[in-house]
Amino acid sequence: MSAFFQSLQQEFSRSLAPWQARWRQLAPRDQLALQILGAVLGLLLLFFGLWQPSHKAALRAQAEYENNRQLQLWIQDSARHVQKRPVLAGGSVLGAANSLAGSSGLTLSRVEPQGESAVRIWIERADFNAMAGWLAQLAAQGVKIEEAQVERRQDGGVSGRFSLSQ
Repeated sequence: MSAFFQSLQQEFSRSLAPWQARWRQLAPRDQLALQILGAVLGLLLLFFGLWQPSHKAALRAQAEYENNRQLQLWIQDSARHVQKRPVLAGGSVLGAANSLAGSSGLTLSRVEPQGESAVRIWIERADFNAMAGWLAQLAAQGVKIEEAQVERRQDGGVSGRFSLSQ
């Protein structure tokens, strides 16, 4: 192994011999200028080759960390809101409205789904107290009552139109 390194060193010395001879022929002022130029190039190489890429990577990592921290805070805040929100019976506004209407003794006369999370409902000839209880039960289950129109009927009951959403 030692012989290998010795041969490598001799080959390297032979390769540098013409450059060393040329260096010795230069005036001391030219040698100083080339030394300064070499030092400046070395510093530039260190700056642009090592420090700047490392610094940029650190800044990107710091920005990504901050974004992830903000996302984590948002997720935790959203989780608190989701946990406070009651779960709808049947998994939908329509399912909750229908099941609670049946248990309140109400009959839904007309139902129009409005997308995936909203519904319009008509109830004809119902008891006011039963309808008010039904609306309270819906609100307790997390259903939003967007619009409500209740009219008194001649026969003593009430009719109503409701827009409900999740």
